[in-house]
Amino acid sequence: MKVLNKILGAFWDNTKRQDDKRIATLSWPENIEESRDNPYIDDGNPMHLIDVCYPKNREGKLPVIIDVHGGGWMYGDKELNKNYCHNLAKRGYVVFVMSYRLYPEVTADEQLREVALSLKWINEHMDEYGCDRERILLTGDSAGGMLAGFTALISSSEELREAYGTVDHGLKFDAVCLTSPMLYMNPDGIVGYYTRIAIGKNFKNEKWGQYVNIDQLLKKGKMPPTILVTSSGDFLARTHTLMGAEELMKCGVETKLLDFGKQPDGKELPHVFAILYPEKAPSVDAIEEMLSFFHKHADNKVTQ
Repeated sequence: MKVLNKILGAFWDNTKRQDDKRIATLSWPENIEESRDNPYIDDGNPMHLIDVCYPKNREGKLPVIIDVHGGGWMYGDKELNKNYCHNLAKRGYVVFVMSYRLYPEVTADEQLREVALSLKWINEHMDEYGCDRERILLTGDSAGGMLAGFTALISSSEELREAYGTVDHGLKFDAVCLTSPMLYMNPDGIVGYYTRIAIGKNFKNEKWGQYVNIDQLLKKGKMPPTILVTSSGDFLARTHTLMGAEELMKCGVETKLLDFGKQPDGKELPHVFAILYPEKAPSVDAIEEMLSFFHKHADNKVTQ
């Protein structure tokens, strides 16, 4: 395991170098304010911090987006998705993005507990930022898509909260957006070998060990309306995304699937393309579809 952790560490170190180069090329929206490095667990750990971004000179209450970054459960923090979150905020949203501890310090179940604690902090502080409690979207990409999707289901079920040991954060989500989510933590094949690392080799002995694939959680929890985004070039998670969408539909969840194919230039869009380059044309299309789906449910509920 030490050798494997070393190999994975080298892989994610290289990923960070590539991400640093990519982020340096991005343009940043103007007139965005931030409240940075708020501790949602007051233990001095830099991975237990949350940021809030929103438009300057905002008026009235704004709808809320809560974003969970990806990184294979082993990499990244809230800075990884910051440009994406600023691009959401410029459209008139209060956007929250948190860090959480990473493997091998913790496994995915512990990350779910930390995400729940960050949501509890949001619930306790959102009025300070002019948030509309009646309009909340939960998003996540890749491993963050798993954390967001599982969180939505765990939040809806006392039995699942007890199994995972998560707090009842008290938030209600009008919709969920999962971008290239890894929704099956115990599948067959090489992907399953990796995802089982993230949940730990002894997961079957845990209370939550019977709830590690999306179909298992759907037997106990209720999923809000969900939009999923993938692409033909999403070699990491397209299969998970398509399977997850089918499972949600089968369980009666209102589901919308965006599966982007080859572009006019013949190129395919990569894994989590909308988060990587939120100002490019296909990404803008995906983001606008996500927000339209969100408002279809949130705004209709408010006016009823």
